[in-house]
Amino acid sequence: MNTPGSSGPGVITSAANPAITLVRSLDRRDRRAEERAFVVEGVRAVRDGLEAGAVPRLVLLREGDEALLPAALLPAGTPVRRVERRLFDRLSGVQSPQGMIAVFPIPHLSPDLATGTPLVLVLDRLRDPGNLGTLLRAAAGAGVSAVYLTPGSVDPWNAKVVRAGMGAHFRLPLLPLDDAMQEALRERLPRRAVARAGASLAYDRFDWTGPAALVIGGEAEGVSEELAAWGTADVAIPLAADVESLNAAVAGAVILFEAARQRRAANPRGG
Repeated sequence: MNTPGSSGPGVITSAANPAITLVRSLDRRDRRAEERAFVVEGVRAVRDGLEAGAVPRLVLLREGDEALLPAALLPAGTPVRRVERRLFDRLSGVQSPQGMIAVFPIPHLSPDLATGTPLVLVLDRLRDPGNLGTLLRAAAGAGVSAVYLTPGSVDPWNAKVVRAGMGAHFRLPLLPLDDAMQEALRERLPRRAVARAGASLAYDRFDWTGPAALVIGGEAEGVSEELAAWGTADVAIPLAADVESLNAAVAGAVILFEAARQRRAANPRGG
């Protein structure tokens, strides 16, 4: 019996099946770039993509888990294939698979920085997938307009980043930061805070109510000299008990939600 929306017969039992080889190939950054596609795993994560209006190229269901399919959200004609249980579990990137994997096109989301009071997050050589995904989730929740990543950062479409991002990839423009973009952001965002441990200015003393950027550096190297000079202020989170620093994801989330708090206070009606 075929799953509703399925374009192929029966159950996939071979690792050589094109659907399986496609998903496996997207473990590689170069293949994701070539295919302009990425893998989303888990019922909630796939549902997030569908609710955001994304149309999957392919959905794989573990045999016996057909009831998980959010058929009402699935665009007509979406290829849905069932996969033998052991083969599916080997394909999965988690210890306890939920029974659903989808391949989505990488979204083309354009930030609107020309109007209003944009808040931008710049990530400099952030290499830990979990930290990046957590920061993207926080950025989406805090109302960030766009996220820019410098060369040397982990690929935001990495499966571990996508899992930690929990749907943020479908809602946030994720863009590379090159010299031209850096200059354009300089002109648009007059206030650019660089998070640095030991800075004398507390993050909640910085004025986040206008167009602004937050720069978070990588776990090992911190913010580059170039981006440090690009910033207009260094900010820090005061810590007690001789704690030296927070990790990038926690620090970024704390600062972003302070920015969101200030913006709500300055514009309580949201107009």
